[in-house]
Amino acid sequence: MVVLSVAMLAAGCGGGSTSGGGSNKTAAQPPTSTTRLLEQAPAPDPTTPDGVAVTALQQIYTWYPATESEGDALKRARKWLGPSLVRTLDNQSVSVETPRPTLRWSEWAKAGAHVEAFAFASGEKAPAGTDPNRQQYKIGIEQTVVYPDGKREALPPATVVATVVRGTAGGWLLDEFR
Repeated sequence: MVVLSVAMLAAGCGGGSTSGGGSNKTAAQPPTSTTRLLEQAPAPDPTTPDGVAVTALQQIYTWYPATESEGDALKRARKWLGPSLVRTLDNQSVSVETPRPTLRWSEWAKAGAHVEAFAFASGEKAPAGTDPNRQQYKIGIEQTVVYPDGKREALPPATVVATVVRGTAGGWLLDEFR
């Protein structure tokens, strides 16, 4: 009985001081989003299927309105593109489906701003397929408009399902995103 009482007393004292210390730590440090923590992680490996998807989409969602047209981001990502996207890019009669930069493209161009993208592979699985040479990943994308004076403006985040295919040289390529 004495041992049980001592154990309960110790647990009660320990629990009170631990939760008090824990709440003080939380109050002292500002909350950090998961995405901001991911920015500190090493860059994605562009030789892996999900790494190719992240690398290509980060390039596609990074925009330079003052010096580029709206479809140029896809052209910049060409080395990571699979046959379907390359065909679309090379076929002049077909409109290239690119992320929509909204109606603010000309506003950003006049201001000399650019849009930085941060992309990351989601932990949430995309629909599974049976072809080992074709994989899908959910990719999260956050964009920030950066003005010449240093002002930064976050745009609404997006999630896309990226399809990567094994290329002829054995490497992975982004073939589709929606």
